[in-house]
This record gives sequence, C-alpha cells and structure tokens, in this order.
Amino acid sequence: MKKLFIGILVVLVAAAFYTYWTEPSNESRVPVVYWKSDSNPQRYEQIEMFHRWLVRKGYVTPDGEPMMKLELDAGGNQSSLIQAVSGVGGDAIDAYVSSFQPLGVCLDITDMGKELNFGEKDTYRAIWPMLTSEGRQYAYPCNLGVNTWWGNLDTFRKYGMEAPPKDWNIEEFEKYGVEFVRRANEGKERQDVYFIPSIATTPSIPQMMARGEGVDMYNETLTRATINNPAYIRAFETVLRWTNDLHLAPSAAEVASMSSEGGYGGVNMSQFIAGKFGLVFYGRYCLIRFRESTTKINFFSTLPAMGDYKNVMVIARAAIMYRGSKHPELIKHFFEFLADKEYNDSIIEGADGLPPNPKFAENNPALYRPAAYPNEGDVHQNEFEWARDYGVIPPISPYFRGSSFDTWIKYALDKYFNNRVANAAEALQEAEDRYNESIDTTVAANPLLQEAYQRDVELQRRIDEYKAAGKKIPASWIKNPFYLKYYHDKGMLEETE
Repeated sequence: MKKLFIGILVVLVAAAFYTYWTEPSNESRVPVVYWKSDSNPQRYEQIEMFHRWLVRKGYVTPDGEPMMKLELDAGGNQSSLIQAVSGVGGDAIDAYVSSFQPLGVCLDITDMGKELNFGEKDTYRAIWPMLTSEGRQYAYPCNLGVNTWWGNLDTFRKYGMEAPPKDWNIEEFEKYGVEFVRRANEGKERQDVYFIPSIATTPSIPQMMARGEGVDMYNETLTRATINNPAYIRAFETVLRWTNDLHLAPSAAEVASMSSEGGYGGVNMSQFIAGKFGLVFYGRYCLIRFRESTTKINFFSTLPAMGDYKNVMVIARAAIMYRGSKHPELIKHFFEFLADKEYNDSIIEGADGLPPNPKFAENNPALYRPAAYPNEGDVHQNEFEWARDYGVIPPISPYFRGSSFDTWIKYALDKYFNNRVANAAEALQEAEDRYNESIDTTVAANPLLQEAYQRDVELQRRIDEYKAAGKKIPASWIKNPFYLKYYHDKGMLEETE
C-alpha cells in the first residue's frame, strides 16, 4: 500500500510539473495577456488580427515578433465578477462598468484613452455613460447594437403592401399592422401569420414608448425607480392590446405552438424566414445567422412606434481593464486596437453589431451598402444613424445590484400578460417596489455607496424643486443619461452653472 501511495504521489508531482511547464505563459517567449470574453468563433479571428496589428504598429520584440500574446479566457459575466473580486480576473474583461467598478476592480483608463485614441471622442456619445463612472473612463466598447423592427419586403409584397415608413407613431403602427394581418390571414380557418412576434418578453418595447413621452424607469439621479406612472401604464396597455385585441402578435399558446415546430435560428427567426411574421425585433448582429440561411431575404428596417420623442436603446459589449492586471502597459494596446481601423472594419464586414469607433462607420460604403449583400438594403445605415441620433443606453442605476437592468420590468410584463395582476398599475407598482428595495439593500450594505447616494438624493430634491418652479436644471445635476439627453433636446437644461 505504501508503494502505491508513493507511486500516486510521483505521478501527481510529474503531472503538476507538466501542467506548469506547458501553460501558455511558460511556453511563450513574450508576456501572455488574457481577454475574458465569450467563446464566439470571431474572438479567435480577432485575436489573430490583434497579433498582426501589433506588428504593423511596431509593438514588437527585437526580432520583429508581437511584443505580447493574447489568449481568450471564455466565461460568463457572473464568473468574471467572482474571479475579479477574488484577484484572478483576466487582463481585459468584457463587463459592465456599473457592476464591476463599485467593487473596485476596474482600472481607470481615462488618460490612456486620450493618449492612444480610445477615449470619449473615439466612440458614440450615447454609450459613453456605460463606459464611465464619476466622470472617469473604465471601459471601451468591443461592439454595440440597436434593436429595431426588421422586415422582409417580399413578405409584404406578397400581400400587396409595401414596406411601412421608417418613422411612425403608435396609431400608424396599429393601422398598418391590422391591414397586414387581415390580408395575410384572409380566408383561413385560423390565424397563422402575425405582424410581430410576442412582446411579452421584450420590455424594451414599452420602455421606449414611455421614453417617447419623456419618462424613464429611474428618476434623474438614478436613486429611485419611478415606473408606476401614466406613460408606462399606457405602454403596457398598448402592447397587451396588440396581442389580445388586434392580434398583431401571437398569444402565449400560439407561441408555444410555433415553438413546437422548431426551425432554424429559434422560433422568431424561423417563423420570420417562413413569412409567418411581418416584422422581427433585431439588430444587425442577426445577419450573422441570416447570412447562413439558404433563403435570401430583402430586408428593410423601421423605428419602433412611439410618441413624439424618438429614442432607441443602445447596448454595448465593452471591455474593462482589470485593476489586478500584471501587464497594464501591454493590455492598453488591446484597447487601442479596438478603436483602430482593422478591428472596426472586421466588425463591419462580419455584421457583428456596429463598430465601436463611429468614424469608421460614417459614410462607409462597406457598412451602408455592403456589395456582397445587396438584399440587406439600408438596414446598416439605418442602425448606425439611429444609434448616433436617437441612441440612449438602457436604464441602469449604480445603486441597483440586480443581475440585469430589466429583471423586474420583465417580471411585471409577464405577470400582466398572464393575468396574474388586476391591471398594469399593479404590475408596475410591484416592479417599482422591488427595484427600490434592492436599491435600499445595496446602499445599506455598502458604506462606500452611502455618501454618494445621500448626495444624489439631495440633488434629486433640488431637481424636483426646479421642475416644479419651471426653472432650467443644471446639466451637472442629471445622472440619468436619458433625462440628460431629453432635457437637452427640449431646452430644459442650464448647460453651465
């Protein structure tokens, strides 16, 4: 038995030495830096591109090889957060600043960004609040996107209709949708063609409607959720009417029937390809899958229907620099790469959302009208220009620590659609209470947040006083990116104190 234990020990020691000496960081003659991202095959292509870019930029060893080796460390956002707090995060991590920075694991890259051209002037104004905290930069986007309505022109023409307008209000949307559904299902025993997929799991639709009336999910200082209000109630009631009364969207039972049919790319994509949906809610990232399909679709896109104030939600996959990185002077060049031409051109070519640096998108024929895909129409140009002109990030509060910004609003929408509440106001009140309970719990548990929170609560009191008096509000008081843009566009801000 003793010999057996000694034998096992020898094997384990040998295995440990083998593992150590075959690790990339020990094989490589240059430092190895790690990018914690998803396992999308494009990430590996982008890593190889980064190595070539290093050579082109002259970031090389004396023998002309790249001065570092970038490795992908695939993993989810939650595991990334746990590892970062534990002191073992990657050098660059795809992450939300709002989740990571309060824990002190993001490195301030403001000065690096200005020096190496991946700062505020090198990305979209709309997403800058996602990359910063207290006026300092902690991230740079890898790509971004905007979900809007996409349609198949051939499907509409099949029923004697042309593409709807790019910009429409709710009344126009409903009128067009009712006519589409009537024509597409005429003479059938049961409806099997819909104007749009189910809205029950897409809270951003009613959120953009409420913003179209000038109302957001949080107040101006992000200290309180304020969603039980007339604008949100109307938005909830509207999207339910689209399902129950106008039959523009399938019910839960009808969705279940479609899901049982399966199909390429999930139920929405497969039903859209089959002509069962007139519109689907996507961004240009969906073309990665559509381009694989044998069915060629002549695309068009339109803005979501809403009130007078046009807005779209812009979301970014962004990378932070980990404070615990052993190679900050090396990994900063990865951020420089994300803002440079080669990387942005690859995002454009691969349809992986919008490129992070808008200067490579503006009036670029490769984006606006890709020659290899004439069937894609002007959807690329639309998405870029809408992101630039109407874009606002989703409602995110530094005081809410939920796993997702739409956790409770999605929960409220589900309860409302499934008749588990008396009305929209009841569903929204429960969601509002849950958001605010989470804010209270987070602030109480984190002494570092308490001072900032109390300061913002006092600012909110002053903002409310100014609003009641009809006075312009100092721009520096507004922490909510939506209200900052909305008040600016409406002439309600005092830009300088």
